[in-house]
Amino acid sequence: MRVFNFLLPVFLTPVFETMVYPLMEKFGLPTTATFRMVLGMIAAALSFIICGLVQLAMEERVASYNKKHFTSYTLDTLPQENQLHMLATLPQIFFIACGDILCRIASYEFAYSYAPTSMKSLCQSLYYLTAVSGNIVTIIFTKIEITNRDLYKFFMWAGIEIWAALAMFLITRQVIGPLEKFKLENLVGTTRPDDAEMEKLQKT
Repeated sequence: MRVFNFLLPVFLTPVFETMVYPLMEKFGLPTTATFRMVLGMIAAALSFIICGLVQLAMEERVASYNKKHFTSYTLDTLPQENQLHMLATLPQIFFIACGDILCRIASYEFAYSYAPTSMKSLCQSLYYLTAVSGNIVTIIFTKIEITNRDLYKFFMWAGIEIWAALAMFLITRQVIGPLEKFKLENLVGTTRPDDAEMEKLQKT
């Protein structure tokens, strides 16, 4: 299934650009970078919720099999023919791929559209820093045995993602006005050094 993790973002990115975003505009939904980031977080939360539901179905299947056959199988030892098909994990892979497309591309767009030319490299560095910080948080929560059931962990991550989306929505509502003002005063009409050189060459 790891193949789908790599292939889905590749195939879905042009679908979002040519179909999803135009449809959103047609129905009056915003397609700004901030709105897409929030949508990406919600999509990631949906992926965790689906993971939890799949886990619940697997646990119920094991319990039903043990009750019917008077056995004591676990999720790891249940016979292969009685387990859920691996394609049952496709929906969560799809939603996490959608969340990745919405969040990753929009975050780059948001940072680069408001940053001066001299700070664009810094924005990319900060992006990778936040990715590393997120991985560290994930490792810490994974190592802490809050509960033995993966089911609860999936719903915990979904809750964290929803709260993060809400925080992102509230923060961007507060800062988007000053950022737009800064962009109009400092960035609109400016050209990068390489653009200026190209203009000189064309004139000559």
